Amino acid sequence: MDKIPIVSVCMITYGHEKYIEQAIEGVLMQKCNFEIELIVANDSSPDKTHQIISKIIENDSRASLIKYFKHEQNIGMMPNFLFALKQCKGKYIALCDGDDYWTDENKLQKQIDFLDNNSEYIGCFHNVITINESQPKIKPKPWRIYTKDTFELFDTFSKTALFHTCSFVFKKDALQIPDWFKNVKSGDMALYSIIASHGKLKLIAGKMGVYRKNEGGVTAYEKIKQYHKNRVLLWKNINGFYKYKYTEHIDALITYHKLEIKKINRNFLKKIIKVFKA
Repeated sequence: MDKIPIVSVCMITYGHEKYIEQAIEGVLMQKCNFEIELIVANDSSPDKTHQIISKIIENDSRASLIKYFKHEQNIGMMPNFLFALKQCKGKYIALCDGDDYWTDENKLQKQIDFLDNNSEYIGCFHNVITINESQPKIKPKPWRIYTKDTFELFDTFSKTALFHTCSFVFKKDALQIPDWFKNVKSGDMALYSIIASHGKLKLIAGKMGVYRKNEGGVTAYEKIKQYHKNRVLLWKNINGFYKYKYTEHIDALITYHKLEIKKINRNFLKKIIKVFKA
């Protein structure tokens, strides 16, 4: 009979043939005094991601920890994320996407020890190092500079995500999935806010993971504009989720992103005019 895991590691992947082995290794190397499972959900990757995962499962002595799911057809990032979360059986859930990885073999032990001994906290996270693969000359740097180590719900109402996905561990009991969740693009920020409505979040000392920044070839203006449009949708949904209790602050965030969209449109128009005048 399989042992019930204390921690479920939720890993979604799509087109990560260059990275998935390192992502999985970062989980399998964890030294813990509790049971863990690794949920890997492959969203019908068009490359060799499936073959690489299959080889690890076949050859690695720790592969019994892996619960692997491969969708025959692509279902999209958020539906895949929700699918993976639903497979998690542990008391705690840890997150790590298939193109990021953990660097500290004691990461999970440190985070679970903290949560087990501090019941007022519902989740915890740590800083990570950012590697910009589209600009290799840029030196790796911390993802965030933090000025405090305890965060609450109101802190999650921010212009940018405060915590990186591959650093986040939370109690599964706090997990709620509203109907709109599958339609937002900023699923991590939505998740952080929902989790924080059940308790405080703690910054654990150390940089215990790596975030790979690998931007695609989308036109810069359109990509940034879509980013702000996604944020507007996110905050509208979160505002409704909290029954408009925080409308004043959330409306300020929505206004900020709408103004950014207007700036992008103006700058793009200026660029077009300049081209025609040349």
